[in-house]
Amino acid sequence: MSVYSKAISDVKFRIPREILNVVFIQRHQQWREQPLSLDQQIMKEVIVPRVMVDCDLYGGTEAFVALWNLAYERTNDYTTVYRIPKERTNGRTISSVLNITFTDPTRLSSYAATTQCQATPMLLMGQSVLDALGPAPITSSAYVQLIAENTVMVRDSMIIPANSYLRCILDSDESMSHIQRRSYPAFSKLITYAVQAYIYNTYIIQMDIGELQGGHALGRFKEVVDSYADAEENYQTQLEEVIAKVMIMNDNTSFPRILRTMIGTQR
Repeated sequence: MSVYSKAISDVKFRIPREILNVVFIQRHQQWREQPLSLDQQIMKEVIVPRVMVDCDLYGGTEAFVALWNLAYERTNDYTTVYRIPKERTNGRTISSVLNITFTDPTRLSSYAATTQCQATPMLLMGQSVLDALGPAPITSSAYVQLIAENTVMVRDSMIIPANSYLRCILDSDESMSHIQRRSYPAFSKLITYAVQAYIYNTYIIQMDIGELQGGHALGRFKEVVDSYADAEENYQTQLEEVIAKVMIMNDNTSFPRILRTMIGTQR
């Protein structure tokens, strides 16, 4: 079960089915002969154009993209432009860039790199002292800018090593597979608010017009839709106060890095 299928299932329990059918099915059925799927309509009208976009604004998945063997353009002595193909990002789009690393991030560079078999707690502490006394090497640069889709510009670097890596944030995949199941309730609540806000903004005026022209009292149907007046505010609150944190905590690369900066770690 994906996070979206769980959220749509919860939406059906929290919102009366008659209201969902009127807004997502009957409103479009008159122009089509084939029956519509409620799940697909919610994905098409609410989740894909709004929820997925908003979630990617607050987070994604951090990744290191290798820049070796990529064609680049030198606009001047200190500016380099890379056009990264989708093959390097698993078909996903780069939403933001963090820095460019001039060394392989998967390798360890230190005074005791060749004596790992002798790494005792005493040697590790001595290694930290030596690292603190040594000069700080320039291993990365934050002068990186996203100028187009999967196109980055590196500034203030005259020579860029061939084995450089771009540290960036990628958009989530279509199913948001990196979200853990314990975070499903938070996204389910967000999508419920999004559907309620969509129902209110889409149908509130049509109900008034139908009541005026047809003279029919909508009764309980109108009361339920009117109760969704604060759904947009609830959506924004859930997005900013909960989902923004959940997106980072579900990133297995960004979250450990944040923890290391907060509590410190062995260097």
